Amino acid sequence: MRIPFVPADRSSREVVVPIGPSVPAAVVRVALGVLGLATLVVAFAGPGPGAHGLVAAALFAVVVAVVLRPEVGLAGLVVAIAGVRVFVFAAPSLPAVLALVVLVHLTLWTAALAARTTWRASIEWAVIGRGLRDVAVVQVFALALATVAMAVAGAASGDVWRALAAVCAMATTVLVLPRASTEP
Repeated sequence: MRIPFVPADRSSREVVVPIGPSVPAAVVRVALGVLGLATLVVAFAGPGPGAHGLVAAALFAVVVAVVLRPEVGLAGLVVAIAGVRVFVFAAPSLPAVLALVVLVHLTLWTAALAARTTWRASIEWAVIGRGLRDVAVVQVFALALATVAMAVAGAASGDVWRALAAVCAMATTVLVLPRASTEP
């Protein structure tokens, strides 16, 4: 039996959506795990006791849970653990604080990206690049605020000028990055 107005051959009913170069979502999740671990390593490398034994295993388990189920929002727990660790003990060095600012932002952004995909999906490089450009713009201001906060706290007297130079270099880079065309 033939249904009216429906083509008989299957190929004329299929839709092909061309996409650009892409990366598997599993790679994005692995990157999320690396960023989460790096965030915790930098946070626990500062002043105070490090993470050993059971604490290290628990932190690793949290990162694995973030990778397996990013949609649950456990990336916020990784950030909270790093933040509490930094606030409880003496302030880390300025480079460590700046690294934490970047790592926290990248961890949260990657978790949000991973949460919107399944393990078998692919994400176009153009989408990732556009998102990273937005991250870079926000990072310039976040790093500037972190530098000012550290200078006001008096924890970074000698490193302030180097950090400000790095923030200015990042701002210049963001300003000269090519913009996406808004034309139709």
